[in-house]
Amino acid sequence: MFTLLVFIIGACIGSFLNVCIYRLPRDISIVKPYSFCPLCKTPIKWYDNIPLLGYLLLRGRCRYCGGKISPRYFIGEFITAVLFVLAYKSSSTGWDFAGLCILFSFCIVNSFIDIDYRAIPDYLCILGIIFALAINFIRSVVLFNNTLFIHTN
Repeated sequence: MFTLLVFIIGACIGSFLNVCIYRLPRDISIVKPYSFCPLCKTPIKWYDNIPLLGYLLLRGRCRYCGGKISPRYFIGEFITAVLFVLAYKSSSTGWDFAGLCILFSFCIVNSFIDIDYRAIPDYLCILGIIFALAINFIRSVVLFNNTLFIHTN
């Protein structure tokens, strides 16, 4: 049951990653405006924006203009969900899981942007390095503190 929850959360994060993939190279805010059709620019209703299901129910088309929406949105959400499940299944601690999810998220965003533009923005690489260092530092502090309470006779 928890695996399904991780899959759903992964799909939701994949939806946000799609926003980042589309907007960051175009210098559009990732917060506002809300999701919109890339063709007609009409805002997408919340019920059409449900990860994976929205794309399938609309058959990959905009509800308003009928234009084709790239399957990359579905693929990005699905890949993220599957990678989060794999991270969950292969992690021994919550920190390992969090670290893998962050790593996978950066890899997905960077890969899709690189496919489109043949370049990865420097700030994404720097942010990825900062997150990796922070996760590893926190993880090592937590593990070190846990070993202080282990007593041997």
